[in-house]
Amino acid sequence: MGGIFLLAPRVFCADPDGVQFIAVPPVVSTHTVLVTNMVVVTNYVITTNVVFSTNDPAPGPVKSPLPDLSWVPPDDRFDWIQLKSGEWLKGRIKAMQDRKLEFDSEELKLMTFDWKDIRQMRTSRYVGVLFEGQETIWGPVAITPELITVGGLEPRTFPRKELQSIAPGGSKERNFWSGKVSVGLTLNSGNSKAMDFNAQGNLQRRTPETRLNLDYIGDVNAADGVENANNHRANAEFDYWLSRRLYAIVPQAEYYKDHFQNIGHRLTVGAGVGYYLIDRPRMEWNISTGPAYQQTWFDSSQPDEPTTHGNAALSFGSKFDWEITRRVDLILEYRGQFTRRIVGETLHHSVSTLDIDLTKRFDLNVSFVWDRIQSPQQDSSGVTPYPDDYRLVFGLGVRF
Repeated sequence: MGGIFLLAPRVFCADPDGVQFIAVPPVVSTHTVLVTNMVVVTNYVITTNVVFSTNDPAPGPVKSPLPDLSWVPPDDRFDWIQLKSGEWLKGRIKAMQDRKLEFDSEELKLMTFDWKDIRQMRTSRYVGVLFEGQETIWGPVAITPELITVGGLEPRTFPRKELQSIAPGGSKERNFWSGKVSVGLTLNSGNSKAMDFNAQGNLQRRTPETRLNLDYIGDVNAADGVENANNHRANAEFDYWLSRRLYAIVPQAEYYKDHFQNIGHRLTVGAGVGYYLIDRPRMEWNISTGPAYQQTWFDSSQPDEPTTHGNAALSFGSKFDWEITRRVDLILEYRGQFTRRIVGETLHHSVSTLDIDLTKRFDLNVSFVWDRIQSPQQDSSGVTPYPDDYRLVFGLGVRF
């Protein structure tokens, strides 16, 4: 009985004469199939789908190169700025001072940029440019990362690092001004009637060489028809820049009244110098000092004391401004005066403000105000006011 049994790679053939081995050529595979789908069934299913790709991984975002500096914006009626990202914006330059550029875009409205974030700038109109140790130069301006060219009949070129400030020229007076007003109001009615009103304001005029600051802060509080607080303080200061950090104060003035401190009116006029200890894009700190003359009118005094005093004083101040984030600023302001004991001896005024941007125009302000008169003057009834006054003020502010 014959048969064939295949046991690769040999074949066994059985026949009547015996068993013979017949060699069979090996099988060569020219295609390989890799099965990667496997299902193991127990109490759960494990899926082991594996995908092999010979392509390179998908590339991530590629930062586009900055445009070449040779590209110039069109010669139109707009000012142009280029950010360090390479983007161009057109609009109107309001001012550049304290390392901040204010730019008014027709679509994006008023914006403030750190000067370090500006790569290039072109102006179509005359502006005033102040460099360290130089007078103000007027003309259209072209600014690159390294140089500043002021046009006109005889164009001049300066290193960008020497730039101190920029102000628009040949424009309306209102373009030199900016300001902010913050108001808080609380009204209570029912079993008791109360009213608390507070306000803060700042108005500033800037040119390349000068800066005029006008500040006001006031608080009025009454409950059930009885007044509990009524004080007002206004400051004016005119600064003339001597260098990037040093400026002369010519003059400065302060008006103050607080009936609860027995002060009907107090006027202080003086001069001085100021200096920026820190001058960074997001942090500034300046200090100032100088002589002054002070005139005080008390509401009342003891029978043997005059109600008016005039005397010399030494004024000193400090302002710290820290831009914590794009929307949150911390501002610490202090003003002090050292004078005669009869009018208070040492006078202190401090305002700590947390300024939170809500929109491009509106802010939320939280301020802690401290006023101190070291030696308050007794009134005609012999009552001596407390030396310290504290206030926590919440207000909604608008910039213009």
